[in-house]
Amino acid sequence: MTTPLWLAVISSASGLAGVTLGAALTGRAQRRQWARGKQVDACAAIVVESTRVQLALRRQWRHAGRVDWVPWNEALADISLVAAPTVVEAAGDVDELFWRHSDQIDRGDLKDEAAWVAASGLMETARLAFTNAAKEYVIGSSKRLERLPIRRPQ
Repeated sequence: MTTPLWLAVISSASGLAGVTLGAALTGRAQRRQWARGKQVDACAAIVVESTRVQLALRRQWRHAGRVDWVPWNEALADISLVAAPTVVEAAGDVDELFWRHSDQIDRGDLKDEAAWVAASGLMETARLAFTNAAKEYVIGSSKRLERLPIRRPQ
């Protein structure tokens, strides 16, 4: 008994449609996973680089060193490509404080340790806001950190 031509065509078409749909769904899932990985990497780079910049600013203040802004600017570029506007805005707030305090250091406006502690407190607050925005965006966590895991010696 032979299969009617119309049945063979329908069977072939449905098989091809299934393979095509499966490939499309797999591709979409892979793109979504790739994008999520990029978002996590970009957020982590902001956290890492913001720590490095804050420490470099302290060295600049104490020893007249200079900050290497290139890695920080690269991290800002990456975050602007892959993150939601709220996360990009939070990173921009950190950047604004870094530049403001760098200018204050260059002008000699931060005269003593108390002035540095006030400046670094503002930077840490902005960095904490970024971390919480990134956590909410990337992993959907509504559990906010109350402080960064950095402990300044008393």
